[in-house]
Amino acid sequence: MKYLVLIVFIISCAGPSGKLTEKAKKLEVFSTRPAKCRVIDKVIGTDKNGTSELAVNHALNQAADLGASGIFITEEIPNGKNRTVHAIAYECN
Repeated sequence: MKYLVLIVFIISCAGPSGKLTEKAKKLEVFSTRPAKCRVIDKVIGTDKNGTSELAVNHALNQAADLGASGIFITEEIPNGKNRTVHAIAYECN
């Protein structure tokens, strides 16, 4: 039984990271660093197909899990077919 739970967990983690969760759909991508918001953490979004939008979605999903209001993208790194987005997750009141 414990192996079945482990297999289900691994499969769920292997799902499409670029698809926005319901919580992530409510987040904002800030065009400038928000002045009156609290930094929660750094997040890194990736996409193996080279799509910036999906890498940003991956970062938004992570930020939503942290309870953030939005993210500010600090760096975008293309590497062949891989795309990586570094961002800061913020909580704004």
